[in-house]
Amino acid sequence: MIHNLGSKTTLLAVRPNAVAASTGVGSAIDLLDYEGDIAFVLDASAGGAGITYAVKLTESDTSGGTYTDVSGGAFTTTEANTASQQKLYVNSNDMKRYIKASVTVAGGTGTGFVSLTGLASVKYGA
Repeated sequence: MIHNLGSKTTLLAVRPNAVAASTGVGSAIDLLDYEGDIAFVLDASAGGAGITYAVKLTESDTSGGTYTDVSGGAFTTTEANTASQQKLYVNSNDMKRYIKASVTVAGGTGTGFVSLTGLASVKYGA
């Protein structure tokens, strides 16, 4: 349950429209101006015969630093050639300053897409 999403809610495009044929990592997002729970919504299209997506959040103290997995920040790997919508809730107060989304595509190449969006609350006074 998210307790702090009020009038200062912001959409974070964590991994917008990533082509499923490429495994990769999204751009760094600075969480300095956010607090409390962040709701992450994963939308993945069916990628093609045998193709699956493994999506997870990673974190680092610096934008260009070494990223490690966020505790509780992994989505369930999608079933082959199946669209998926999943939700995940993580408290930004428990994470490092920067996050990225990591998408691993397995089983071949396809024409699907993966989008990961976060709903976050701006800190009071920010």
